[in-house]
Amino acid sequence: MKVLSFELNGKMAHFRKYYSNSTALSYMLPPVATIKGMLAGLLGYERDTYYELFSNNLCKIAVCVNSPIKKMTQRMNLLKVERISHLNGSAANRTQNDTEFIIPKNIRTGHVSYQIIFWHKNDSIIDELSKLLCNGSSFYSSKGICMALGSAQCLGWIQNAKVVEAEEHKSTGEKLKIFGAINIEHLKYLEVPESYEFSVIKEESITEFDENRFITADSKKKLLVNLLDTPVSAVLHNGTDYISVENKSYLFVK
Repeated sequence: MKVLSFELNGKMAHFRKYYSNSTALSYMLPPVATIKGMLAGLLGYERDTYYELFSNNLCKIAVCVNSPIKKMTQRMNLLKVERISHLNGSAANRTQNDTEFIIPKNIRTGHVSYQIIFWHKNDSIIDELSKLLCNGSSFYSSKGICMALGSAQCLGWIQNAKVVEAEEHKSTGEKLKIFGAINIEHLKYLEVPESYEFSVIKEESITEFDENRFITADSKKKLLVNLLDTPVSAVLHNGTDYISVENKSYLFVK
């Protein structure tokens, strides 16, 4: 199968949890629905117009942490500009909101980096994206949005994009080294070798919306995520689909 592989990078990220209100909580990984929105935006689709084209039935996404990450909480003064006094300081003091940001383990020298594997049933979508991203230069092109990792202030970029062939497999109960997020429903058990470092959390991801911008019944997925750039030794339930890309094994979040 033909897939598009690329790195999604930035200095910090904020992928707001859909149920957070006054305190802005963030997912550690970009939700699948967020990645779909980024790709649709690069192709020039307007908001809320691409949900059917990027539904779970037509496209699949795997996501992996490329470099160690952590969370930081920062208080933010958010502006709701309705009149000039909100800008010149004469209005009443604003309430500061606690906001979670995803940052690299080493904020001075590192950056947030995710590996994205994207497949679409319609090869023309991958071909269009490859024309924008796989141009052999140090920049990416866009027909619409500029890249941000969640919130607009978390500017980011795409690099090392390429179209590659992925091999499809079905698990037969063997031990695998899995890179990236694993659907918990597909996981039989983990193996934790001695002298092996990883930082595993349970995460949630939203994968799609319907035409009315509601989360679909099968959209919420429970994931196991390693926050380091190392694989997880795992045994999957028999018959679980996974792929191999450049000698690395991934699961699509579905």
